Amino acid sequence: MSNPRRHSNMQPLFRLSFLLAALILALLAGGCSSTKIRESWEAKDIDEPPAKRILLVAMVKDPVTRRFFEQHFVAEARKKGVDMIPSSDYSPHATDHDEKEEIVRLVKETGVDGVLLAQIKGVDKEYKNVPSRLDWYPDAFSSMYFYDYYYTSYRAIYRPGYIGSDNYFNMHFRYFSVHSERMLWAGNTITKNPRSVVGTIAQIADEVISDLTGSSLVKAKGFIQRKLEQGDKT
Repeated sequence: MSNPRRHSNMQPLFRLSFLLAALILALLAGGCSSTKIRESWEAKDIDEPPAKRILLVAMVKDPVTRRFFEQHFVAEARKKGVDMIPSSDYSPHATDHDEKEEIVRLVKETGVDGVLLAQIKGVDKEYKNVPSRLDWYPDAFSSMYFYDYYYTSYRAIYRPGYIGSDNYFNMHFRYFSVHSERMLWAGNTITKNPRSVVGTIAQIADEVISDLTGSSLVKAKGFIQRKLEQGDKT
């Protein structure tokens, strides 16, 4: 007889495995993965100090996927010295933010200075025609005789053409100040031919955090301070 409690515990794990497998199959393509910020915007008249603590809110309905994304993104941010926390640690369900009062409570409870919203905008596929080609290597010897020439002629290799495709994974990020409630920064990222879910999140986090800290909107801890804090934890 099966244990109903064990079955209920296995459902989130199965759903996570299914979602990640589906995402990987949808994103895998030829070529190397690369992420960049396609567009970015920053408010001009910012009159407040850099944020010391950031709340990350991934606007994803599925709680498992949302938590997975936030945990990996936050881990990369902390490597860069940014004190960021995932919203899923305080409110695991997307429906927790249906009302304004709920998100206000979340912001006050976490004591953050800024909120970074992350939205998945989907995957675009771009097809390309790769023409056929002949890879040819010169014979090089003018005194070469027939049999030698016949043998080396096999070094010419014909490669047929084909229809290929590139996949582009798009995300939108919006950063708000808790004090003024204004949007201070916005950026859209694009990842060409993602090779893995975790690797893609790491690349996206690296681009977004670098842009935020470079614009002085977010304060990052120095290398020595990070090492001292890591030593305290160990």
